[in-house]
Amino acid sequence: MSRERTFEVAIPAPGVDDTVYRRIWDLAWPVSISMSTSTLLTLVNLFWIGRFGTAAVAAVSVCGNILFIIFGLSNVVYAGSLAIVARRVGEGNLRAAGVAALHGVCLAAMLGLFVALAGYAAAPGVIGFFETGADVAGVALSYLRLMLFGQVFLFVVVALSASYQATGDARTPMLVNVVVVLLNGLLDPFFIFAPGALHVGGFDLGWLGWGVDGAAIAAVLSGAVGCALFLGIAAATGKPFPRPSRGEWMLEPRHFWHMLRIGAPAGVSMIARPLSTFLLLKVIASFGTAAIAAFGIALRSFSVNWIPYAGLNTAVSTLVGQSLGARNLPRAERVVRRGLGISAVLGVAFCALYYGFAREIILAFDREPAVVAAGAPFLQLIALSFLFSAPMYPLVSAMNGAGDTKPPMVTAFLANWLVKLPLCWALAIPFGYGVDGVWIGMFASIVFEALAMFAWYWRGTWKTRQV
Repeated sequence: MSRERTFEVAIPAPGVDDTVYRRIWDLAWPVSISMSTSTLLTLVNLFWIGRFGTAAVAAVSVCGNILFIIFGLSNVVYAGSLAIVARRVGEGNLRAAGVAALHGVCLAAMLGLFVALAGYAAAPGVIGFFETGADVAGVALSYLRLMLFGQVFLFVVVALSASYQATGDARTPMLVNVVVVLLNGLLDPFFIFAPGALHVGGFDLGWLGWGVDGAAIAAVLSGAVGCALFLGIAAATGKPFPRPSRGEWMLEPRHFWHMLRIGAPAGVSMIARPLSTFLLLKVIASFGTAAIAAFGIALRSFSVNWIPYAGLNTAVSTLVGQSLGARNLPRAERVVRRGLGISAVLGVAFCALYYGFAREIILAFDREPAVVAAGAPFLQLIALSFLFSAPMYPLVSAMNGAGDTKPPMVTAFLANWLVKLPLCWALAIPFGYGVDGVWIGMFASIVFEALAMFAWYWRGTWKTRQV
């Protein structure tokens, strides 16, 4: 892809609204397809694991929140790479964009390796923190340690995806992710079930019989293949960036520091929510295995909600970063307005879906009455919060794309640590509302964060941020 072509496609002529919608669509749909395949795989995995009982579902639910916290660290390289690369693309300097992408990949590999090693050592203490019982803890520890091996591959793919998306190429990351998901989906039943345990269409799909551990091993192997494929594509094609010259292959600490200054607040923002939920699981666990399972099922079902939002958020971040790089502030503002409108419509639709079919969603994964009784009210209450949180997402994306990542970090910290944690604990235990008190506190924190984010966005600091 030539420099002129990339610049022309990424920054269309200002003042044409249908062009804004088209660019949002062009960037959003591949990311949404990628997210949909990953979400489908997650739900299918949960369906398979559900055959091993509520304890297995609870174990994977505990690990899911831990892994989501770890995944939040990848937002350091994702947000840093996307903001810097998009700004350089907007300026028309693809060679500098390529140098930034190279540093993002190397930083991702180092961060992923550190997370894997540190997480493996800390896993017993982390799992033991929840005091879930031996039946849940044993499965959770083994599953978590296996999944940690895949973090290096995951972080590198995240960094590459951010750099490609920042140039306007969202299709290559999508294709890589689809390959990973399909491979994972094919391996899962063979790794999870023993011979004779699973028949589909007259075929016996059981093979190794590794149970919950089999799901983790399949995920790690698929991630390694995806990482190798993505790196191979980047090396073989030399796109979307020119091939670095010999001197540009030299890594410079200043580039790492630049990326960390932008990406670290975004990483903290991404971690603040699941880390507070991690501590909140301690409260939820006190109400029994059914409450943990209900919480895990609900969170995984909400991943469907992220399919369109993942694409929309990436599109807004990319186009805002490119527009500011081209010194086209009116276009950046139009991108945010269009994103707000789309996000609000999606929020109403998902609110109706989750609220109206809450019981059916829980029943699809676990028919235990206690799980349904705990999970259905949670789904309905969080569904109502979409009316507040949905319009917030484009604002956060705009700030991240502009490199103004500190405001989302501050609002996420306030909402999750000063509102959610103490309020959920107080309502659940001292006030005696039980697990329903946790759901009410989470709803209140989401509304607070959305209102705070709106107030900060209108201050306009993102418009003058230098990257």
